[in-house]
Amino acid sequence: MEPSVRDRLRRVLTAPYAGSGATEESLLAVMAELGYGLPEEYLDFMRQTNGYTGEVGSRGFVSIWPVEEVVPTNQANHFREWILGLVLFGSNEGGEFYAFDLRGNRPKVVMVPSIPLELKYAVEVGSSFIDFLEHLAQTP
Repeated sequence: MEPSVRDRLRRVLTAPYAGSGATEESLLAVMAELGYGLPEEYLDFMRQTNGYTGEVGSRGFVSIWPVEEVVPTNQANHFREWILGLVLFGSNEGGEFYAFDLRGNRPKVVMVPSIPLELKYAVEVGSSFIDFLEHLAQTP
């Protein structure tokens, strides 16, 4: 039997979740404002946590922004104007953003540098939100 999403998350996220989860209304508002649907694994994660900053496994680190920061951060970086189909949702707090690449049939996660913020420098780091977190947990 394949492990559940919740079990997979428990294995990789080492810091405690802070605060309460995002409301359904806030998630729907973000998707409406962005003009994109977001991956269900991410939405489930946000319903539980509404963001996470901390270690992933013993090697990685991630800052997944609270839902209230997703739209303002995308707007502040003029992300939708420069790279259509990508939605920023977090960072490594080291100059690189994490974004959903929503241009294909199945959303994937990419890492894109903040400077230069160009699609040609985006690197796939997960075929899904959970795969992305598991990838970070294994990356030094």
